[in-house]
Amino acid sequence: MNDLVTLFIEPVTRYGFMRAGLTAALIVGVVSAVLSCLLVVRHQALLGDAISHAVLLGVAVGYLLARQAGIFWGALVVAVLTGLAITYIERNSPVKLDAVMGICFTATFALGLAIISVAKPRGIDLFHILFGNVLGVSSADLWLTGSAGAAVLLVIVVGYRWFHLWSFDPLMAEAVGLKVGVLQYVFTALLSATIVASLQAVGLILVVAMLVTPGATALLLTSRLRTMMLVAAAVGSVSAVGGLYGSYYYDVASGPAIVLVATACFVLALFCGPRGGVVARAVRRHRAAERTLAEDVLKALFSADDPVASTPVGDLEQRVGAGAGRIRSPLRSLVRRRLVVLDHDSAALTTEGRREALRMVRTHRLLERYVHEAEGVPLHELHDLAEQLEHEVDEAELSDIDRILGRPVTDPHGHPIPSPSGELAAIAGRPLAERDIGSQGIVTMVGDDRADLLAAMVQAGILPQRLVTVLHHDRDGVRALVDGREVVLPTEVASRVYVVDANTNGSGVAPTATRQVHP
Repeated sequence: MNDLVTLFIEPVTRYGFMRAGLTAALIVGVVSAVLSCLLVVRHQALLGDAISHAVLLGVAVGYLLARQAGIFWGALVVAVLTGLAITYIERNSPVKLDAVMGICFTATFALGLAIISVAKPRGIDLFHILFGNVLGVSSADLWLTGSAGAAVLLVIVVGYRWFHLWSFDPLMAEAVGLKVGVLQYVFTALLSATIVASLQAVGLILVVAMLVTPGATALLLTSRLRTMMLVAAAVGSVSAVGGLYGSYYYDVASGPAIVLVATACFVLALFCGPRGGVVARAVRRHRAAERTLAEDVLKALFSADDPVASTPVGDLEQRVGAGAGRIRSPLRSLVRRRLVVLDHDSAALTTEGRREALRMVRTHRLLERYVHEAEGVPLHELHDLAEQLEHEVDEAELSDIDRILGRPVTDPHGHPIPSPSGELAAIAGRPLAERDIGSQGIVTMVGDDRADLLAAMVQAGILPQRLVTVLHHDRDGVRALVDGREVVLPTEVASRVYVVDANTNGSGVAPTATRQVHP
């Protein structure tokens, strides 16, 4: 414990340059981090890069005009002017922002290097300007850095609501009367002041990282701008303190040390963050896959020939298209939720499980109806598309879809849609393969369990509400007349077409509340 106290406390209490350096690093870390959030959410991270390169011109001109005293003010003036020029050109020309930034920062950076190479001023240390030297910060530098940082934070706090709206919805900001152009200029001026304030701490090159990394790190941890700024400020503070002590103990440049700590924070959040981390996303994907497979198992049990009887696990694996042993974990989850009972190597739905399966069937068929009517998706593509969407729809969205569709009772294939209370009407009629020769009827339902057979039905004109007459039965299938056109349907196709007598209403739904074979 004493060693830790000595490690962290002694340098600050013993050396004045460490106290000044720590103060400057914290100011730069917090202010840069707050602005980095706005840069990240506005997708303008390279704006800081452009302005930081332009500062070299201000350093050169300021030193030539007023020696050391002119460096800060020269850098500030050139940074602000460059930022305003970038904003003006981008808003008043067809050239895109990235191209404008590239032109402006290369031109000003080149001009600054040219002046330094010609004038050869002895008072300009390019290494410290480019990479920083926070341990050499003077009292005057500290006051300038603190004043600039305080002014920037004050403007952000006072105008937070304006910057928040402008960052996420500039069109709405303009619609409510905010001067979007003025906000852009103000933000550019704040960014310029922050970069100049960071000059002594991390240098011109590495300040770009401090204007991006804390905000990007916070974005992995939260989606609220206010919280994001607080998290970014914490990351900036940790980076400043950690980098400063690393610079002191390992004799490395302060700027790179600070940026490396910030980068380490980003990598940690990237992999371990609870919101956007690689591990968290992998866990969510695994849980979503398990939930999807569990719901598919419920539907497979419901679509069995007898949903009350047990179904072998091997048959379930074939029905849901899962590999051997793949559904064991979802089955255990369903058993824990009391939706399924397992008896040796067979599974069956409980009463609650049947209710949940009916909810999934209702979701699937309403989605089929919706994408068919709203998007014009062909009948033979509906089943697979609804399979993908049904696991992402909540009850409120499903209720809205039901209302928009006018409370339909069948899907586009003619399958009855379960009611919200869990009642499922039986299919009216009999399979076409079982009807008598010469009988005439109306198609009520076509099976959708196999896309290839459904595509063959659609090609033959076998659709719900079509008039069909049985002409002949043979070993190859059924010869029928569909709306005046003669077609030959294989037995496996004809057995999936349900038909009612032509003198019935042809709604496809029988009045009794029973189950239905294919979900």
